[in-house]
Amino acid sequence: MLDGFVPFPPEFAERYRARGWWADRTLAQEFSAAFVRHAPRTALIDGERRWTYAQLDAASTNLALNLLDLGLQPLDRVLPVLPNVAEFVILYFALQKIGCIPIAALVTHRHAELNQFTRLSQARCAVYPDQVRESGGSFRFGPVIERVQAEHACLQLRIVLGQAGPGEHSRLDLIERPARRPRSDLATLAFGPTDPCIFQLSGGTTGIPKLIPRTHNDYAYNSKVASEVAGVAQDSVLLLVLPIAHNLPLACPGIQGFLFHGATVVLHASTRPEPMFQLIERHGVTHLKVVPALLIRLINDPAIGDYDRGSVQQIQSGGQRMQPEVRIRTRQLFPNAFVQENFGMSEGLLMFVRQATPRRCCWKPAAARCARTMR
Repeated sequence: MLDGFVPFPPEFAERYRARGWWADRTLAQEFSAAFVRHAPRTALIDGERRWTYAQLDAASTNLALNLLDLGLQPLDRVLPVLPNVAEFVILYFALQKIGCIPIAALVTHRHAELNQFTRLSQARCAVYPDQVRESGGSFRFGPVIERVQAEHACLQLRIVLGQAGPGEHSRLDLIERPARRPRSDLATLAFGPTDPCIFQLSGGTTGIPKLIPRTHNDYAYNSKVASEVAGVAQDSVLLLVLPIAHNLPLACPGIQGFLFHGATVVLHASTRPEPMFQLIERHGVTHLKVVPALLIRLINDPAIGDYDRGSVQQIQSGGQRMQPEVRIRTRQLFPNAFVQENFGMSEGLLMFVRQATPRRCCWKPAAARCARTMR
């Protein structure tokens, strides 16, 4: 067990197992079955790049084995700071296969946050892009991660998505270079379903976020039950533009919930409305995840009438209460879509408006409506 981690009380764990909520499988075991069951289906789309479930499984396995060769071990903490790109998804599943614990940092975080996450978690590895575009130019992550490494001896590995510099390893090389280890080595690693599978971030509005451990058992259940409430099916297509490591796009039901069902996830790193409309039309997107501010931008953008939006079945909104006039206008512009408000906490509590909820209740704040949560 990870030093300092407080497990669920035994009486709680017993009840969750008795009710079938905990399957006592790691995320690697859960998704191994999904990768085989849906092998030829499209799992992931990033621009012009596509991965089937079989290809995503192979890529993440190869990366996992190469990460073992770099010295990573089960329960090591890893700090990914990546935008909405396929490499994040491949890394996420690679870390699950070797029992490493990703920290759900965002690409908008800088030295103050990354330094504290490293100090609190004693992370051994950071994974980051060489640079990201931002207003007024670009931001280079390398110098920031070097500074964090200089302040914390625990941070031994730096992996860059791009051309590797001194002291760095190339992420693309680790994905593409054939592993020397056999896949069977993964079965010998010691970690289990009650261990942490991720450190999510607290959603407080003051100070630097705190780290929240989620176990394999409860995080798998989190995504399974959320996907039921969100109406995810094998032919569902999720467009993901919200920050990829955040709890909502990752697991509520997010990437995890959609891939459990053999569905497709389309990644995009921009929240500009017209490119989103183009992707909706091109890929037949059925599900959108938004915050109210983004939804307001979408429904007020003049380009909305130029694209087919008929495929959208559900728009999931979180982060804050949606105003009634936004809901009304959204239903007019997305006539086939159910607008589902939700309220959630990284600690595990999730509340969803269900499709069967009486319409009169849909004008109330999300926290006042029916909830389904583990008790």
